[in-house]
Amino acid sequence: MGLAILAILVIAIGAALRVMAPSLGARSGSARLFSYVVMFFGVALALLNAVVLIQVGEVGVKHFLGRVSPAPLEQGVHVINPFASIEKMSIREQAFPTDGSVESIEAQTSEQLNVMLEISLLYRIDGANAPDLYQRIGTERQITSRIVLNAVRNGVRDAVATKSINEIFSPNRREVANEMKREIQAKAGDRIEVIDVFVRDVQAPPRVREAIEEKLQREQQVAAEAFQTEIIQERARQQAEEAKGIAEAQRIISEGLTPEYLTFFYIQQLANMPEGGVVYVPTEGGIPLIRSLGGGR
Repeated sequence: MGLAILAILVIAIGAALRVMAPSLGARSGSARLFSYVVMFFGVALALLNAVVLIQVGEVGVKHFLGRVSPAPLEQGVHVINPFASIEKMSIREQAFPTDGSVESIEAQTSEQLNVMLEISLLYRIDGANAPDLYQRIGTERQITSRIVLNAVRNGVRDAVATKSINEIFSPNRREVANEMKREIQAKAGDRIEVIDVFVRDVQAPPRVREAIEEKLQREQQVAAEAFQTEIIQERARQQAEEAKGIAEAQRIISEGLTPEYLTFFYIQQLANMPEGGVVYVPTEGGIPLIRSLGGGR
């Protein structure tokens, strides 16, 4: 818009010089030529203002005399009314806060305990909604300050209000972050698209933090004791199985020790004994006989 006004002024100056040229006498020809050059420069400025380039990842909103065009300008080169103004907005993923830091928010859990959370998120603006957003809210910076900031603060507080302190401090923070994402999106509506929410840190009151740490230590101790109990039970099971195996082996051996087998085993061992060995021979009377094995047996 400013460039178009400048072009009009330049053209007006050139036209004024053209009107004043005949009164300059001998220099009227040079003055006339200079006026044409000035007017041509003004026309060039007007044409330059009529061409707008929308970069990759941007969308343009055209407005003129208080009216906003409902059709957004997609990326590329566009020829527009030279007196219209273009507001460019990014449709790429953006981080909030924009400087890469985190937003510190104090919220209450379902037990009415205050916790301090550090939150950041990724969002983007829908290019199709850019004209309506500009009409209702304003520029991209105003959208961030009025919509994103308020949606984040209210959404995080509403999400935390449904969670207990144990859920907030549980290792599975992804579920808490997903609940925050749903609440933030509900607060923002269709004005922005929430892509992801990150819970960077959670701080509780000192007494609560100490109680949680003690509880976690007890849980770890119980888990360790349960593991030791499982080891003892497994060892006992192995010993019981081993005892069953020994008992079964003894049963099989006792059933197989018949008089005939013992006699056969006795004769076999006599054949394998060296010369000069002494053998105790049981008798029916209970008095053993002693026999020395000599040559020829």
